[in-house]
Amino acid sequence: MQEPLVFDGVGKIWMRELDGTLRYIDEKINSVMFAPQFSWTKVFGGQSGYAFHLTAQDLQDVLTIELPRYSAVIAEISQGAETKTGIVKIDENEEGILSSTGYAIEGIESFGGTFVADSDEVYLKAADGTLKKLERVAATPTIEQYSITSDGVITSAAGNSNKNIIVTYKWSKQGTSSNFKGTRRPKPFKFVHRFELINDRTGLPVQVQLTVHKAVGGGTLNVGAARKTPSTSTLNLEVLEADVTPDNPEGIAATIIFVD
Repeated sequence: MQEPLVFDGVGKIWMRELDGTLRYIDEKINSVMFAPQFSWTKVFGGQSGYAFHLTAQDLQDVLTIELPRYSAVIAEISQGAETKTGIVKIDENEEGILSSTGYAIEGIESFGGTFVADSDEVYLKAADGTLKKLERVAATPTIEQYSITSDGVITSAAGNSNKNIIVTYKWSKQGTSSNFKGTRRPKPFKFVHRFELINDRTGLPVQVQLTVHKAVGGGTLNVGAARKTPSTSTLNLEVLEADVTPDNPEGIAATIIFVD
């Protein structure tokens, strides 16, 4: 493909660990940008005989991917996060009315979790928003105290009936966590981007594949939430010098293939 083409395709991407294990595949991505960067540094003198000698710099190619979502695998690839699956604990809080029969924590049933013993705190909430912490006791609470059952039913003295309370607690359930250590380092991986373009002159499709044989993660992984706005993660992947392997016998860093 010798003639110019307008790159307006997105297609799909997938990433493999260097041992060939498929780790991630995505067909709904916002953008993929591959920016090869070739630069030199002027070094005074040298054996060239010129005032400045040009010295080639290390590889500075960058691959930028914009994804409109979050996943634990993306966290591993871009940030070197550690993914763990098992029983996790979730912090919760809710407000309710303490009736004469008590108050049953609603989140336990709503989320299908298990109440974490001794994780609860109960506060009386005044009309002006002031919070007063109550002391947990095993039984027969006074107006300054409360008691709670193993399934999350809170009771207090009759003097606290019909008062607003704030309850903070934890519940547990099977889940997945992404752990970001301060000393984390992303693992290198192989990246493939497949998409289709249209040749404006012929009107025929052109199949394109971008392959980066060895890249390491970076960029911004957005785990925030904004009202009515989806989060977008931007991965700025650094292209590394590729290893010589049976799949890449020439040790090429990146390849773009066109088939029309």
